[in-house]
Amino acid sequence: MRHKPQAVILDVIETCFAIDSLDEKLSELGLPAGSLKIWFPRVLRDAFALQVTGTYKGFAEIATGALASLLAENKIEPNAEKMEGVIKSFATLPIHPDVKEGIQLLRDAGIRVAALTNGSAATTRKMFVGAGLEDAIEKFISIEEVKQWKPAAAVYLHAAKQLGVAPADLALVAAHDWDIDGAAKAGLTTAYIARKQPRGSSAMSPPDFTAHTLPEAARALLALPG
Repeated sequence: MRHKPQAVILDVIETCFAIDSLDEKLSELGLPAGSLKIWFPRVLRDAFALQVTGTYKGFAEIATGALASLLAENKIEPNAEKMEGVIKSFATLPIHPDVKEGIQLLRDAGIRVAALTNGSAATTRKMFVGAGLEDAIEKFISIEEVKQWKPAAAVYLHAAKQLGVAPADLALVAAHDWDIDGAAKAGLTTAYIARKQPRGSSAMSPPDFTAHTLPEAARALLALPG
């Protein structure tokens, strides 16, 4: 039986910040329109593949490697400066317009809010600073601290430890079904935000709640018995 969480961890990319503007950055490298839909899933694929083999590499290294591979497929000479610019652009992604209200609802109810990222804590902090929400986030927790990628259970258990709560008292809000699956298997309450996919894969653990916005997800979590 799920109960109202003491703390909520928010996934960052696509859950809180929109990634679509990166397609223009890829076009500046000479890649065809729509390349973001190829590149970003490959970043995750490569990270997950390395995870399976017991190898940890950080977001920037994996993202750069996947980008270089995609450029080679399109017979484009790599430009190191422009490639680095694409990676740095993550720090300036626009926030989804509903995120601020959702965080405020949680905080007004006394729920602690943290960010959990497959990127770096420093970049994630910059993103929330740019959105004017740095003070609303208690902790910026990165996979770099455990050298494993989400959805490994160790990442969510590390977040619970960092916040000083039991996994059952922690909730994850994410727009990725694989993230929901990992958190659920680690014992967290989960809320899926259907940003682009109306529902996740049936092969994954189902979320406790499905919402279309962060405020909707927040209200569902707050409605749980205390």
